[in-house]
Amino acid sequence: MSRRMRGVPAKTIVLTALAAAVCAAGLPEVVSALPGTDQPETEQAKTDQVVAAQAMTTAAKKARTSLDWGACDRPDMPVQDGVQCGTLRVPVDWDQPQSGTVDLRAYRFKAADPAKKKGTILNFPSGPGETGDLAFASLRQHLPEYDLIALDPRGVGQSGRLSCATEKILDIPYVPPTDGRKFAALQKNQRAFWPSCTTNPAGLKNHLDAYSNAKDAEALRKAMHLDRINVYGFSYGTLTAERYLGLYGEHVNGSVLEGVMNPAQSRRQFVTTAARGMESIFNRFRKWCAEDEACALHGKDVTAVFRKAQKTADAGRVPGSLLTTPWSSVAVTRYFELMAPRSFKDTADGLAELAQGKNPMPGNEEAGQGGRMPKSMPYADPIVCSDYDLSVRNAEQARRDMAATREAAPVLGYSTNSSNYTSICLGGPQPAKGSGKPVTSRSDRPTLVMSNTFDPATPHAWADGVARQLGQKATTVRTDKVGHGGGLDNPGTKNRVAAYLDQANRGGR
Repeated sequence: MSRRMRGVPAKTIVLTALAAAVCAAGLPEVVSALPGTDQPETEQAKTDQVVAAQAMTTAAKKARTSLDWGACDRPDMPVQDGVQCGTLRVPVDWDQPQSGTVDLRAYRFKAADPAKKKGTILNFPSGPGETGDLAFASLRQHLPEYDLIALDPRGVGQSGRLSCATEKILDIPYVPPTDGRKFAALQKNQRAFWPSCTTNPAGLKNHLDAYSNAKDAEALRKAMHLDRINVYGFSYGTLTAERYLGLYGEHVNGSVLEGVMNPAQSRRQFVTTAARGMESIFNRFRKWCAEDEACALHGKDVTAVFRKAQKTADAGRVPGSLLTTPWSSVAVTRYFELMAPRSFKDTADGLAELAQGKNPMPGNEEAGQGGRMPKSMPYADPIVCSDYDLSVRNAEQARRDMAATREAAPVLGYSTNSSNYTSICLGGPQPAKGSGKPVTSRSDRPTLVMSNTFDPATPHAWADGVARQLGQKATTVRTDKVGHGGGLDNPGTKNRVAAYLDQANRGGR
């Protein structure tokens, strides 16, 4: 799950919209994949698969063909040299394949040396909101012996991009209000928010979930006539990878999940584990300040400085804003979440400035500065609501959530990244059927579950939960670092992943 910077100046919003433009080359091709189940292989499950297969027969006869690949045309955010683009046509609703279709952007990046190719990796990108090819550069650098394939997920890029009213987006608080009157205002905003969101085709906005994306991925595998593949999911992409393993794992050699999403947790578990993870980063930061003179807060009570920065912001004594969000105690916590994984030194400098009533964000002196905002903008965050039941439904629930997160994170109080979704989902799509089911795998090989010791977006507790759900079908790797992702940059972790994939693909299966 990405740590988004919501509330950005108009110029940044425009750049974001441009970055979301995707390849236009490649002819649309219609393919199909048979829906499956992520339940254990019982007799009933086998029967259900036969029924599902029969239901798809007509569509399959019309759809079986191959993808046409061509050059990508994305001038505002060019794809890496060598990446090819195509178009995959799939049902909007996999349960009703004749009800309409959507064209998805597909990507292919052949192995650096075809003669040394070891297999194919199907990549599931982070986000929600990242295009399918985003991780290709890193995967090519670290795993050059594999062909790479991916899709822009539903609602992202050129796969029927989800856009929402900018005004409504900016009115969604990072942390749901616990005051009844303010919560009523949030409810009013959210009643208008989701109707303002659009996709093309329109019905796609109700089918953005991980199960649908997993079925799309199976359609891609079939269209490319690949018998066996590997899957690599990062951050929010791990959720689709998990559902793919449960539905179609028999086609998977190796599977790697990095920065893992855990679907089998309640709203309160979601926000408290994330808050606890952020608090552990604060404790690491505080320890560094005590030991390193490079910290601007060295020799000081770091917690006291942080609280002073929050009080100063709440008193309105910090000019400007954090990316158009006026400074407040919540914004100070958000600032720490965004900055600490990048640089402890810069974080300490910024907290010291905030405590003194100074804005640490250069060129951001006026709240709302940046000129006219577009009426709508690409906004993929509601996709999370298709996969998790996160909506906080009243002020009392918000108060109880806040009490739980403050117990888990006595200093920070909450994770703004995760708590934000409980506000968004008050007006987002409904969770898909089965969205809270534990992770299972039909692959005959264990899944490599990767996490960082200090992850601001997907705490290692989520990876631990998924590993428990997979049981003997999981093997874990933890990298000692502060940050989200980047495990392959660690030589030890990279060697583990490379050796795992080598073993999984031995014999050319």
